[in-house]
Amino acid sequence: MDVSIPSLSASGELGQRTVDSGKFRRRGKRVLLKEYVHMAEARKRVGTHAALSRGEVSGTTAKMYRQKGTGSARKGNRKAAQLRGGGMAFAKKPRNYGWSMPKRARREALAAAIRGKLDDGEILVVESFNFSAPSTKAFTELLGRLGVEASFLIVPAVHDDNLWKSCRNVPGHAYRVVADLNAYEVLKQRRVILDEAALQALEERFNG
Repeated sequence: MDVSIPSLSASGELGQRTVDSGKFRRRGKRVLLKEYVHMAEARKRVGTHAALSRGEVSGTTAKMYRQKGTGSARKGNRKAAQLRGGGMAFAKKPRNYGWSMPKRARREALAAAIRGKLDDGEILVVESFNFSAPSTKAFTELLGRLGVEASFLIVPAVHDDNLWKSCRNVPGHAYRVVADLNAYEVLKQRRVILDEAALQALEERFNG
């Protein structure tokens, strides 16, 4: 199925570019998208929480009171979890919350994310960014010609230092080279802006 998406030529003229969306998986793979998002969010967690368990609290191990005759509840030593200054029951320890999906599942999640953006008309193509020097003003003008006002993801075919320095101060931006593109970044940003070479690379990657 052919889909027409906005395309900005090198001369600054806005036209249309046809993309065969059939090369990308249909939205039936939403379960993979959900799983990928959960994986990405889990990897962002910083598992540095730590608390002292009963065995790690410093202090005497002597019994506080005799077993009978005090008129109070029986207590062990001062490290008990129910006492002030004691250890914590089931104390949290540093851990890594991250996990990984199979390579094929990650690939299909990316294809499904791109297909969703194509169907929603949220992918735009620029023939070439052509920034001879860093310029946030020139980049903002480029966004204006494309009609981009919300968050966006810039995807060049190869890293362009001038492009990166031009877009990094624009609110709501994200930058990924096409080889590092993943489903989470595609879904997170409202618009995806690719150069022509990056789009061709994606079409070849998911062809067939």
